[in-house]
Order: sequence, then C-alpha cells, then structure tokens
Amino acid sequence: MKQSIRLMIETVSLAPGEPRRGIRAGLFAIFSIALLGLVLCAGSSQAADLKSRLTPDVMEAVFPGAAKLGNQEGTPPAIPVLQGEQVVGYIFSTLDIVAAPGYSSVPFDVIAGVDLNGRVTGAKVIFHREPYIMNDTNREQLLDTFLLRHKGMALQGGNSGVLPPDFVRGATVSARAMRGAIFDSARLVMRSRSGRPKVTEPTLDLESFQLATWEQLIEKGALVKRRITSGEVAQALDKAGAKDGVLDEALGKDGDLYIELLAGYFSPATVGRNLIGSRPYDEYMQRQVRGSHVFVLAANGSYDYLGQQYNRAASGNRFDRFRIVQEDKTFEFTRPQFQRLGTGGPQTGIRGNRYASLFALPPDSKFDPLKPWRVELFVHAETPGGRKTVAFPVEYKIPSDYVLMPESEVEPTPEWVEAWTDARVNIYILGATLAILTLILIFQAQLTKQTKAYRWIRNGFLLFTLCWIGWYAEAQLSIINVINYLAGPLHGYGWGFYLGEPLMVMIAIYTVVSLILLGRGVFCGWLCPFGALQELLAQVARALKLPQWNPSETLQRKLWWGKYASAAVVLGTAAYSLDMAVTAAEVEPFKTAITSHFTRAAPFLVYAFALLGIGLFTERAYCRFLCPLGGVLAMLDRLHLIDMLKRRPECGNPCHLCERSCPVRAIESSGKIIMAECFQCLDCQVEYYDDKRCPPLAKERKRNDPTRSFKPRAAVPATARVQITTSRQGAR
Repeated sequence: MKQSIRLMIETVSLAPGEPRRGIRAGLFAIFSIALLGLVLCAGSSQAADLKSRLTPDVMEAVFPGAAKLGNQEGTPPAIPVLQGEQVVGYIFSTLDIVAAPGYSSVPFDVIAGVDLNGRVTGAKVIFHREPYIMNDTNREQLLDTFLLRHKGMALQGGNSGVLPPDFVRGATVSARAMRGAIFDSARLVMRSRSGRPKVTEPTLDLESFQLATWEQLIEKGALVKRRITSGEVAQALDKAGAKDGVLDEALGKDGDLYIELLAGYFSPATVGRNLIGSRPYDEYMQRQVRGSHVFVLAANGSYDYLGQQYNRAASGNRFDRFRIVQEDKTFEFTRPQFQRLGTGGPQTGIRGNRYASLFALPPDSKFDPLKPWRVELFVHAETPGGRKTVAFPVEYKIPSDYVLMPESEVEPTPEWVEAWTDARVNIYILGATLAILTLILIFQAQLTKQTKAYRWIRNGFLLFTLCWIGWYAEAQLSIINVINYLAGPLHGYGWGFYLGEPLMVMIAIYTVVSLILLGRGVFCGWLCPFGALQELLAQVARALKLPQWNPSETLQRKLWWGKYASAAVVLGTAAYSLDMAVTAAEVEPFKTAITSHFTRAAPFLVYAFALLGIGLFTERAYCRFLCPLGGVLAMLDRLHLIDMLKRRPECGNPCHLCERSCPVRAIESSGKIIMAECFQCLDCQVEYYDDKRCPPLAKERKRNDPTRSFKPRAAVPATARVQITTSRQGAR
C-alpha cells in the first residue's frame, strides 16, 4: 500500500515535460490495487446456521406468534414453523437461497417467513454491506419499515408492495434488491414443498391448512354473518302485504334479535378443520363424494333456519326456510344432504351457536365455489290471502387466501426496468439538465462574453445541482460507485446491476464521456452537489469579506497528493475487507451533507461541517486536496482529447490575469492550465473575452478607438503572482 501511494505521489509531482511514463504507472498501480481488493472480496459469504441467527427479536419480526420450530431441512433449506405437530409456514434466509447482492458486491442476509397460503409473514435484515445504509441510523430504520410493510403480501402478487423502494431515499437499489430476494426465495421454498400439481388456472385450495380462531375466520371473510331484528322482519312483511300474518316464530320488539345467520364455504381444510376439528372434518369429508361442495350455516336468535318442513314426507324432506343462489342457478337442500352439528352449553366457536349444520351439494351440481353466491333466508307468514314469504340475503365470496393462482409464465419485470419506469419524471428532468449543460459547454465562448448572463447561469446551475440533483434526487456520484462498477464484472453481474439506479447511471455515463472529451472538470465543476455547495458557500464568504487563503504554487503541488493518496487508500482497502473500504470511503462527506441531509451521528456532522468551514477560506479545499473520487477523475483526466479553454501567447508572460482569477489555482505562473485540477468554471474564459480587463484585448480595443488614449496597466510584481487577488473574486 505504501509503495502504491508513493508511486501516486511521484506521478503527480512529475515535471511537466515527462508525464506519460508516470501517468501510466500511476494508473496501473491504483487500479491494480482496486482490482486485487475486489477479487479477494469476491468469495461467497459464509453464514452461521439459520437457527442460530433466529434471536427473539428476529423471530418476532419474521414470524410473529410462532410457537415451535422444526429442524432446517430441504432444498432450498428452510425451517418449518409448527403449531402443535402441524406445519403452518417456513422461515428462510435469502443468503442461503439466492445470495443476492444489493448495491455492494457482498450478498446481504434477510431472514423472512412465508405461511402455507403463500403470504410473507415478515422480514428482518441480519447482515448487509450496503454503503448508503451502513452507519446511517435513519436509513436503517426506513429499510426495516419498508420490509415489514410487505407482511401479508401474496407471492403471486409479484414484488410490488404498499411502499415503493424510493421510500428508502438514496438506497433504492438495495431496498429493491432485498424485496426481490425475499419474494424469489419464498417462491422457491413453497414450490419445493407444495407437492401439488402445477396450477394452470385459479383453483380452490382445499388441502392447505393454517390454524385460525373462530373470530379470525370471520375477520378474514371465510365466514360471513347478518344480524336481522324483529323490526326488520316486520317492515319486510308490511311491504309484502303480510303485516298481520301468522309466523312460525313470533316477533319480539323492534330491536330484538330475530336471527343472526352465519354462512360459509366449509370444504377448504383451513375452514373445516378449524370449525369442527381435524378428525371430525376428515371423517365427514370421507363420507362425501369427492368434489362435493359443503356449506356451513349457524345461527342465534329465536328463528330456526331449519324449520320442520324437512321432516315432513309430503315436502320431499326439503328445507324451505333458506336456499343458495349463484347467478341464475338456485340450490335447495333435502334431509340426506344435511348434517347437524352439536351445539349449546359452554362450547365456543361454531358449536357455541344455538343452531349449526352442514349441507352438501354433489360435484355435478354446477356450483362454482370461486364465484360469489348468497344464502337467501326466508320468513313465511300465513295470511287470509295465502302464504307470504320475505327473503333476507347473506352475500358470500371465497377469500383469495383459499384460491391457488397459476404462476405467471411470463418472466417478472426486471428490477432495473421497474426502477427506470418509476423514475421516468426524474429521468426527463435530469436529461434536460444534461442537455443544457452540454449547450453551455459547446457555446461557452458566446456565453462567457456576456459576464452577467454567464454568472446568473453558472450560479443557477450550481443551485439546481445542489438542491435537485443532490438533496432531492440524491444522485451524488461517489467513490463507492467506482468500487461497485469495478466489482460488477468480477462477480458476473448482468446489466441490471449497472442500470439499477437510473439517475446515477445517467450522471456516470455523462461523466465518463465528458472526462474522455474535456476532462475531469465537467463533473467536479458542474454536476457534483457537494462541490456546488462548497462553491456557493465560498461566494457567500467573499460577500461577507472573510479572509481568503490559497497555498503557494509549490505547496499546492504537494497538497494535491492528498486526493491521490485518498483514492489509493479507499480502493486499496478492498484487499483486506469491504467493511474497511466502506469505512474508508467516509472520507467523502457526501453521505452526510447530501444524501442524508445532515441527519447522521455527531462525528460525521463535525467532519462535514469542518470541511465546509475550511472551504469558506480556501475555495473547494476538499475537492482540490482530499476527494478520492476527484483523485480518480484527475488521474484519468490526463487522457482527455479536447482542450476547449482558450489561451493567448501573452498568458503567463507578461499577463497573469487568468492565473489570479482562477479560484482553485489550476493555472500555473507560466499561463498553462492544469486540466487535471481545473473545474471548468470558465472564469478564465470570462477574463479571456473581457476587452476591458484582458490586456491584449484592451490594448487592441483602444488602438481601434481614436477617441480614447491607451494607458498601459502597471506590471504585476513577481511576488504577487503566487497570491490570488480579491478584485475578480469579489465580482464572482
């Protein structure tokens, strides 16, 4: 490591006439360190036994109420959750099954649960090395909330949830990857354990079982009920013209309960077994013809929905106080289709009602349990004009939990496609922003001739970069991006890995293209939110007349070494540990000042504010002397193809105007612009085209103006060439 840093230092401090050999050696050193580290970190992560990771807190988040766990088993591995001896779900680890990475190159570990109905029961992050979440308490809490909100989501529903991934602002790639890993792992676990033939169309799930109380079945909609008072019956009879009719059961007062009827589809095991018990359910279903449709009815109140008609041979033993209706089909029941359930006494649940019974329809009855149906309860009244009947419907639809849906044959939408779709508005805005910046760079000569217009455009763009790109969109490019882009090929990641964060991808591509064409300054000077913050604060500092200090040319060359050493350390620590690399990357204050909006712990805040404070007295001090991303870009800047910044023979000898006006001292006393240190702010171009300040232009202008005499400006003393005057900076 020390040798690599020394090589970087030697590269930066080469004499102007011999850059190429050192540049190649420096580039080779820094990227060799990075690649070595990333290769060594590319091994698969090893995790402890799943059971040992299931602390009480994890269990409460993953599978609330789990009473007993089995042994880890099967392929893919999972731990069965038991109620008594009955399996009710599974707990699994995404690391053990899909080993998916988020934005880092290290797979995360999310432990999650799934019940037998194919619904997520909860999830908890156990391990991760996601750089934009580590050491950020606020984002860690948002991530936990995001994953827990997927509790109860069906696997057939895809990866969508009640919260979008950008709920975890600045870490949407990680959030989206974790969500996808949970659903992918759960599907694999359930598919390997279902033991059912492949479902090609919506099918009633008769076999799955999950413990549920009487109240839970009603809450879920497996059982529905309707309360009917004596007053409602009296009003219905009055409308039917049977107000004075004789009823089988007399009416009470208007508010008195006449009947509370409960109805449901009994056949699914989760309904039937929970209502009457596993053994009675099995014995009853075995007596029915396979494929029969069984209904459960229960009631409280004075009215008996069974009546006595089914006991009379003359009626064919038909029940005449209710029927089931589905669309245009009507289903009535006779005594052989009837099974009474024992009720009364201290019993609870279905047997705690006054009346309870089962009714079965044969398989060929053309009843479809997946379609809505209703029970029509009849109340009969004998009147002088004959028998009158009023009906009270109870609507029912099988809950979706009891319906098996076919797995889609269509591949799920890739997560990166979802990311680009969700961010389309921001993509349009950023695209327009980059187009405007391109026009600024292309027409910089025309723009910098209009000093005031240029100053408004420059400051407006910096403000937009800070507020929208940085604080709103959180698209701050970082050294972490460099690490991940280098790691991708080593881990065999596809295009989805690179395209997972749309705005960052757009900025990264624009940065690479502009770096090759014009140099490092396009990103650092125009698209870096933290750089924009420093420059805007520096303008405030000058407006407040704070003292400004810049190092001498010799000292500055030595201070430049800082960013190259910083880059080498951050990239090189990957040879030891990605944890160390992420920690070393905290040399960048971007997470604190930009993506976390100054909401991190005190040490990070102190560091960020210290850097901003230094920048009040030395403009962009961090960018110039410490930024590791700036070090990487400055190293690659040596290879840029086009020099768009104009110079004249007089620049540096005798004129030093541009040198003094450059806020970051990127112009040597010889007049040469050091492009690796230039932020493309175009201040030198403003001077270049100013025929009142640029001596060659001023001389030419006055020579062509016969009404004015030219008075040459006094020569600038040599000792002043190493200091930046405040005259031009005050105008900035």
